[in-house]
Amino acid sequence: MLKLDYLEFYISHTCNFNCRGCNRFNNYLFLGHQRWQEHEETHKKWAERLQLDEWCIIGGEPTLNPDIIKWIYGLHELWPNSKCSIVTNASFKKRFNKEFYNSLIDTGMRMDIGLHDQNRRVDVTKTIMDFVKHPVIVHEPPKDLNKVEGLQNSWRNNYNKIKDPSWPSCESIYDWDKLPTYIKEECANMHDFSREIYESRFSPVNLTDANGLEICIALENYFYDPALIRQEEKNNFTLHNSNPKRAHDICMSKYCHHMSDGKLSKCGQVDLFPKFSKQFEVELNQEDKTLVNSYQALTVDTDLEEAEKFINTIKEPIAQCKFCPENYAPKEINSTINKDKFGIRI
Repeated sequence: MLKLDYLEFYISHTCNFNCRGCNRFNNYLFLGHQRWQEHEETHKKWAERLQLDEWCIIGGEPTLNPDIIKWIYGLHELWPNSKCSIVTNASFKKRFNKEFYNSLIDTGMRMDIGLHDQNRRVDVTKTIMDFVKHPVIVHEPPKDLNKVEGLQNSWRNNYNKIKDPSWPSCESIYDWDKLPTYIKEECANMHDFSREIYESRFSPVNLTDANGLEICIALENYFYDPALIRQEEKNNFTLHNSNPKRAHDICMSKYCHHMSDGKLSKCGQVDLFPKFSKQFEVELNQEDKTLVNSYQALTVDTDLEEAEKFINTIKEPIAQCKFCPENYAPKEINSTINKDKFGIRI
């Protein structure tokens, strides 16, 4: 039996947001859903060969997939003893109905909500409070704010935007208490900026409803540089030319193993490079085109020796890592539902 600690089932290119820096490239008009029935038999075979500690349904926006309920029940039936979750932006409100709720309860699936925009917190919280069964237990947020992804970069950038040249630096939220009172008052009263405000915006909300449904609402409004590079003057894309090991060392996706079309890939990017290139013009030299298309995902009928070799090396760098950045620059995103129409469609 093959074993994997974590696997993401990627079921949709389609997303209704345009978060620049999306590592699955779903901020562009990248189209297509995977229907459950098309891959059901393949996944049944995978369940006979592959043991999973944890799996997750992702997209795109997975709730836009017409078969999302089938995916939830279908995967849980195949891997009933594994931890399971779904990642969503919680914006497709029609999906938050009784059928969807029951599927989460029946399978013990956790829901992780990424806001991608701090202004969505109130609206999303209302959607969730209308969706769950009361009474609801709200758990304490993490006490170490350094563990909240993106918080320190956002803090530093926003403080420097409003900072008067005469003010001292404030590189961390923990430096707030060291600032003079008059600076803190001006930041709070004139710029809506303070440690207390940031704690309330960034701290994830973890809740459990009366039926045991677990939901996490987290502000994820910082993304890192994506593999895709926009060539503005040409209205097309290209990819990085990085040192593969350095790119892999900093990669945020190297442990996010990816199942798509019934095939297992090291990560989402290496699977999606050729698929995105079939919908959009990606300018590459012939050598890089060949490399993009040469990656061989693991199929369910691969012999055991080759499959074990693939699994045992899945966390190691591969040649295609060169297409991702070797330096990350976190950038604040302002997601909207207006799709980014950049790029030449093929």
